[in-house]
Parts: sequence; C-alpha cells; structure tokens
Amino acid sequence: MKRVENLNTNKNRELWVDYARGLALIMVILAHSQIPWKLFGFVSYVIVVFPFLTGYLMKDMSFKEFFAKRITLLISYYYIGLISYILWIFLVPEAFRKADNLTYLKNFLLIRTDLLDKIPLPIVPLWYLVFLFVAEFMLIAFRKLHMLPYAIAVGILLRFFHPGALPFKMDVAFSGLYMFWLGKFVKERRTMFEKFGGLIGLVGLITWTLVALFVDGTSWNIDYYGINPLLTFFGEIGTAMCFFSVGIIIERFVNISKNADSLLRSFFAKYVLGIPKLFSDNAIFAFGYHILVGGLTILVTTALGFTVTEETLRAYWYIAFALTFGVMVLLMILLPKPIKLLLTQPDLFLKWLRKERGSRK
Repeated sequence: MKRVENLNTNKNRELWVDYARGLALIMVILAHSQIPWKLFGFVSYVIVVFPFLTGYLMKDMSFKEFFAKRITLLISYYYIGLISYILWIFLVPEAFRKADNLTYLKNFLLIRTDLLDKIPLPIVPLWYLVFLFVAEFMLIAFRKLHMLPYAIAVGILLRFFHPGALPFKMDVAFSGLYMFWLGKFVKERRTMFEKFGGLIGLVGLITWTLVALFVDGTSWNIDYYGINPLLTFFGEIGTAMCFFSVGIIIERFVNISKNADSLLRSFFAKYVLGIPKLFSDNAIFAFGYHILVGGLTILVTTALGFTVTEETLRAYWYIAFALTFGVMVLLMILLPKPIKLLLTQPDLFLKWLRKERGSRK
C-alpha cells in the first residue's frame, strides 16, 4: 500500500529523497497559507524540488511502461479535482468565489490552474500531477528522437519570452525539462555531489536566498520565472542543491540516531524528522487535499462564530498554516491507508480491493 501512495514508485527509495520531498511539501502548504509576499517569493522556489527528485529517481521507460505507470497521475488529477470542485460549489461562501460554476468547470477540465481567480482554489496544487505526466512523456519522446539536449535548451530559452500559459501544462513541462535532467545528472555523480554536499548545499541556499530577495519568486504554475529569468534559473538550481544537501544531512543524522543512547535524539529523529517522511509517503494526498483541508477548517472556524475574510487570513497566516499543517498530519496518521488510497487513486484502490477479496477466498 505504501508503494502506491507516492508520486514515485521505487521499492528501494533512498531515504534522503523522502526527507527532501517531505520538507518541500510542508513548504508548499506554507506557500498556500496567505503568507507575506516576500516570504512567498522565497518559498515559491521549492517547486523545483519535485521534478529534481523525480529526475533523480526516474528510469528509462518505453511508452507502454510509461502509460501503465503514470496514467494514475491524470486519474488522480481529475478524481481529486472533481471532489474539490463539488465541495467548492456547494460549500464555499460567495465572498470567496470569483467566477461562475461553468467557468470553474471548464478551467478544471483544461487544467488551467494558472487562472487563480477562475478555478476552485483546492484544485490549484494538482497541476503538478499533470505537469509530471506531460514532462515525463516529453522526456521519453525527445530522448527517443535524440533531441533531448536541444529540447532542454529551447525550454530554458522560452522562459525569457513569456509565451503565456497553455492548457494541460505543456508550456511548463517544456520549460521544466532541465530540472529532471539535473536530477539524473546528480544521480549519475552521486558520490561527487555527496562528498561536497555541505558546501554545495550552503552555496545553493545563499544563491536561492539572494535571488528570492533581490530578484523575485518563481511560479511554474502560471509560467512565470521572475523579473530576471536568468537569475531565477540559478536560484532554482540553488534550491535543488540545497534540498539535496539537507536531505543527505537528515538521512545521516537519522541513521546515526538509531543507535544513539540519547532518548531526546532518538525521539527527534523518529518523530520530528519523521513528519517530512510522513508527507513524502502521502505525497498525492498532501498535494491534493491541503488547500481543501485548510478551507474546511475555515468553515468550522466561521461556524464557531469567528469572522474570517481574506484580510484576516493574510494578517494571521501563521495560524492558518498551523491549523492546516496540524490537521493534515492528523489525517495522514489516523486515516487507514485504503481510505487515503480511495481519496487519491481510485484505480489503484480498486486493484487493492480485488486483491483483498481474492485473498479471502
């Protein structure tokens, strides 16, 4: 069951990948908590961590293997999106709605998650599932055509011309190909990168921070790469390298702490650092439901007599983040794995159900 809940299926997954992905997912929740613009600009760069890790883990596949393994990403987008669309239509107060129901539905179907005021907000993070599907398809196609280096170069150049967002995330997938390649590059030279991991991570963090502070954020969802796409490009690479280093450091700390005599150290390694791994193990659930869960907590707060507006959310963003983060952790711990699978990947849930029934006969 654990295998099918992850964005990447790899039985021998390296633990640092889990910690890096989990930390990035937590920062995605932070980014969607009405945080101040400067902080959002910094946090926005974590989106590159996911294609970087996917490229690191990705293996060469035929088109047949690709569709067999990845079609569940599209199913998850439309399945979770439909749930979010229905709840949005029936539960969200008029004050938070910016378009009519038909417009919401059309943009949901076309995956125009870049139109933030014209699509139900809980659906917005799901764009990554489609992006991953389209980008991996492009990688396989360009590799088979022996055109991948040229495609990556063109994708990077397109960032400077702001062609505008396209349906089904085709533009973002093209522009983001280089980050998948970077992940594979690091994988092939893992020993060298790990040897200088601390220095690489520090340089990456400094680059990420400086670019975010003095240039701008990056937003792949809306095909926007900052006011200076070249510096943003280096900021994205710095972010990926920073998370690589942090993931390696956490993995080493956890492995050493397993045999440590200190109860405090063991507790920290198992339970505190176990939270990022929890998010990684439930990646699609976290992507798909964190905004919906945050919205439902707002409804509960409103029902208790508190006045909640966009202004109050911005003013008390740290409370919104803490509530959403806390509820998500509880749900991921308390919900049985089959229920989480039912809520995210119905095709795989049905396979699991048939297997369970067969084992009982």
